Amino acid sequence: MLNVDEIKAEAVQYFVQMMIGAREAGFLESSNLSLAEIHQVAKHHIKDNYGVGTPNIVEEWGEDVAELCGLSDPK
Repeated sequence: MLNVDEIKAEAVQYFVQMMIGAREAGFLESSNLSLAEIHQVAKHHIKDNYGVGTPNIVEEWGEDVAELCGLSDPK
């Protein structure tokens, strides 16, 4: 049986493998993602795989940080 840390590690690994698979399959044009883009991918990954809604980057961090992380139009 897995302990909590092993479950967390598997979840992170699964998320990264999903992004690599998306790049390999041509769903991503580049391997250079901003933190804002990774946040958005994670948001959809969590909703699609675990049925849990999460706030967008502006709601969670504010407009200034969202812009700093690469969101081009945080409004």
